[in-house]
Amino acid sequence: MGVIGKRVAYYPGCSLEGAARAYDVSTRIVARELGLELDYLEDYNCCGAMESKNITFMGTLLLNARNMSLARKQGHDVIVAPCNGCSFSLQRTEYFLQTDGKVFERVNALLKEGGVDPLDKIPETYHILEWFYHEAGPQKVKEKTKRPLRGLKVANYYGCLYTRPHFYAKTYAHAGGQSEEARPRRRETADDDEHPYYMNALLEAAGATSVEFEPMHTQCCGGPHSLSDEQVSEKFVMMILQTAKRNGADIIATECPLCHASLEMYRHRLMMKGVPDVDVPAAYFTQLLGLAFGYSANDVKLKDNLSDPLPVLKRLGLA
Repeated sequence: MGVIGKRVAYYPGCSLEGAARAYDVSTRIVARELGLELDYLEDYNCCGAMESKNITFMGTLLLNARNMSLARKQGHDVIVAPCNGCSFSLQRTEYFLQTDGKVFERVNALLKEGGVDPLDKIPETYHILEWFYHEAGPQKVKEKTKRPLRGLKVANYYGCLYTRPHFYAKTYAHAGGQSEEARPRRRETADDDEHPYYMNALLEAAGATSVEFEPMHTQCCGGPHSLSDEQVSEKFVMMILQTAKRNGADIIATECPLCHASLEMYRHRLMMKGVPDVDVPAAYFTQLLGLAFGYSANDVKLKDNLSDPLPVLKRLGLA
């Protein structure tokens, strides 16, 4: 515990100030209660997670490098992001900047050309779930819990990108080629690749019960396919929801705004078609932790959730 830092640059990405506002609000509540400080990244830009990487890989690196430069300008060595896509894009950029000297030099030259401060140091980047787990952890969550989530059976859904960026480099390779120490290594704070458990551990510390959900816990939600092949996305979500329902879940906990939106949108469509065993609402894990910490359903914006988890939570006396 305590290896990342209690005050970090907060990169909300495109979604958390729009459709995923509930995630942003509940994330800030949880951070505050756990004694952690989020320093909003001023003037940030899109990470390019879905759109730009298929057109220009260097452009995607540059988008994230600009955000890193802004974080350094605000005095930070660490950036956290609540979105799987944003976290993946930032960590991928961190890796290439650290391990490829030519890429680092090219990106810095482009930043300077665009009127942005070149990187003097490459910030470390983390998913916010990783940060909460290592800087606070289950014990702190348990201490802050005022309304235990007793009786709530949760399917913890991590999505496909959460464990994807497995490796990073500990030393910088831009000062004269890649050194022996700059070889890719597994990030020490990373969740388990095959069996992630950080969300399970935090929600269980708040009193919830995790239901068996493998292998759907890291199944793609179909979000990236939503505009190109809705049938694929719908099929993926059906498999996820039916597995959760048939294993006894009351609710699906999420930690990515795209995953959350995909689950809610296709759940509605599947229910309209009469598909069985898909009626499982979704809530961000931070919304559930906020409830456990004594905040109201309005405080954590549960009414914003399209799938409406309030009936389930009210039935258990949790909202």
